[in-house]
Amino acid sequence: MIDVTISTKPRHKQVVLPTGTLNLTIEHGPDIDELCAFAARANPKRGFLIVSKVLGRHIPARPAAMRATMDALAASISAELPQPVVFLGMAETATALGQGVFAAYQARNPDVACLYLQTSRQKVAGLTPIATFEEGHSHATSHLVQVEDPAMLDFIAKARTLIVVDDECSTGNTSISAAEGMLGVMPNIEQVETCCITDWSGGKYLAGMPRPAHAHSVLSGSMTWEPNPDAVAPQLAAGSNGAGNAPETGMRSRCGLWRPEAAIRPPVECQPGYRVLVLGDGEHSYEALRIAEEVEAQGGIAAVQSITRTPAIVGHAMRTRSEFKDAYGSTAPTFLYNMLEHDPYRVIIAAEIEAGQVHDAHAALAKLGASVQVELTLCHYSRAA
Repeated sequence: MIDVTISTKPRHKQVVLPTGTLNLTIEHGPDIDELCAFAARANPKRGFLIVSKVLGRHIPARPAAMRATMDALAASISAELPQPVVFLGMAETATALGQGVFAAYQARNPDVACLYLQTSRQKVAGLTPIATFEEGHSHATSHLVQVEDPAMLDFIAKARTLIVVDDECSTGNTSISAAEGMLGVMPNIEQVETCCITDWSGGKYLAGMPRPAHAHSVLSGSMTWEPNPDAVAPQLAAGSNGAGNAPETGMRSRCGLWRPEAAIRPPVECQPGYRVLVLGDGEHSYEALRIAEEVEAQGGIAAVQSITRTPAIVGHAMRTRSEFKDAYGSTAPTFLYNMLEHDPYRVIIAAEIEAGQVHDAHAALAKLGASVQVELTLCHYSRAA
């Protein structure tokens, strides 16, 4: 479990990467080494990557640590917000985090009228995005916001508070873009709340928000980045920003949720003491957390990670990198980092579409010199839900 003991004494950390040097000042929050690790991005737009240990994406995270982080963020958000309230989880990295914070907030504040939206890089057939915006520094810049239920569109139009959930904030520009992108369908917004695990902006971006804004994070501080002038600038692979297609039975969070979702799937059985790595697939990552919790309820030792579009350089926190084909039919390259970090006896891939993930996982394990049981749990979602 991550120690969330709060310290307000400023602390400093320097991280030297092949792409440059990161200087961090931590003003508020727990020990950064308990919460984060660091790596170099294979991205000419930004050379560093702050790798969360509680996100369940690039480094294996225990389910209890993920839920504790979600609950801590939800607890920091007021129950007295102007209603209705719209949560917006940011693809792809913060989709599980966003839905988890929404779930924790709803559980704490059952009388608050709220719903959950998620940005996506996958198109839902038959839907026209209600909003789009760009994330300038990303390897995949374009965000789509899609809604199917007419009642949700009416709710969104009346909403007075927007809560943007992301995993990390460096400059805050992405949150500004998200808020500005949502204004066209949320004309009654009175305030914006931003919510992330680590915030290095010093709150400077809040003045640039289109409405009064407040920031929430587990850890906050400031940073400076000094690029290495001798580093060879990496190039993003063609298709990194490609949009895929969501399956018809795919997760409903891409279209909006009144309450947290759960997949229709077979139950997962696990022997006590068995070490299980549960993988999400891109944006489909909240169900991986739920499966990991199911494993641990039976006495298994579970961790969560995800197949991801994030292009990183092997080294530092990224000890290994394995390649997967994108299951959604885009041309974007996808990866899995640190596949053996949890020392799993078994790998479960939580997928909403079956497209060769098990084959790619076996190939990746063979390259790493390991033999591990791999299986795919196919997750369907009901439109009626």
